[in-house]
Amino acid sequence: MQMLLAAAAAVLALGGSSSPSDPGREGAAWGMTPEQVSAAVPGVRAVRREESLSNARKQRVSDARLYGIDVEAEYYFDADGLAFIRFEVPFRQCEALVDGLLTEHGSPVEVHDQVILRLITWEDPDAGDKLVLLYSSARICDLRIRSIEDAGNGYD
Repeated sequence: MQMLLAAAAAVLALGGSSSPSDPGREGAAWGMTPEQVSAAVPGVRAVRREESLSNARKQRVSDARLYGIDVEAEYYFDADGLAFIRFEVPFRQCEALVDGLLTEHGSPVEVHDQVILRLITWEDPDAGDKLVLLYSSARICDLRIRSIEDAGNGYD
């Protein structure tokens, strides 16, 4: 945790800038059906076994590169369509992810410390995205991107 915070402070001290982007979305729009996401995003494929998370079901996946990190993008859908995209980042690369988020989006809009984890939220109004990082020294580095209109924090 100390190293993560030190990396965040260093990037902010260097003047992290904010610029609009949609990491991982690449043509998908909030509310699309699984079939529409498959048609809009190259390399998206149906999952063999659906999983539920935060009142949505994982129905599509694709290989992705997020701030120089190779990850799998997991597309979750609810009754209204595409609800969020999840990236489970290898813990040893979490600092690189935070560096990318700080460089691209600047300071987080919210930081919530809980017993064993920290929720860090960035917003990108130009792209209409809310980015929520779940970080824990218990080796968790989980990023979710959802609509900025969504009132949830991404981990409900």
